[in-house]
Amino acid sequence: MIRRLLLLGLALLGPLLLSSRSAAHLVTWGSWEVTHRNLMKLYPDADPFAWRIKRHTYTDAEAARLENALGVALYPEERVGEFYVALGATGRVLGVATFIDPRSRPKILDDAILSLEVGVGVDLAGRVDRVRLYDYRGDAALTKDDFLRQLRGRTLASSFAMDTEGLVSIEDEPEESQLVATAAQEALLFMQVALGRRD
Repeated sequence: MIRRLLLLGLALLGPLLLSSRSAAHLVTWGSWEVTHRNLMKLYPDADPFAWRIKRHTYTDAEAARLENALGVALYPEERVGEFYVALGATGRVLGVATFIDPRSRPKILDDAILSLEVGVGVDLAGRVDRVRLYDYRGDAALTKDDFLRQLRGRTLASSFAMDTEGLVSIEDEPEESQLVATAAQEALLFMQVALGRRD
């Protein structure tokens, strides 16, 4: 109850308290059935029975790095990241997926919270390979490939700022357009810290 009140207070005061950086958080759905369904929407070409789950517990130093980059504290449950390796029918790795909720404060549409949950697939070269939104009730153009494909091929070295470097926002939803782009960038960051090479 106290956490809910705190979250509500942060949602209402967010613009005053938070930096301009995004407050992305890893998404989990609580059941393998729902997670698997959403993974197959992201990777319909994957073998449905061959998913590999990689869990990573972020060290204090890694968590601090993520928190500094994201501009928010990780939730305790986010100290363990879950990443899903997609394999094709021949066993070839298609990519690695994770799910991000990029909202820093709730948005209401038709008297209900407008969820924005983004699935991001990354190839073995560390590039965004695919992006998908789940159960989004806003402008459908945000969920279409015409918008999402412009994120493909981007890396952590790329710009994810909308309306620059070939990224074009949806006219009626510039904020959500930026949130989706930022979610792809943050998925790359979570994966790099958890799965990247260590020197």
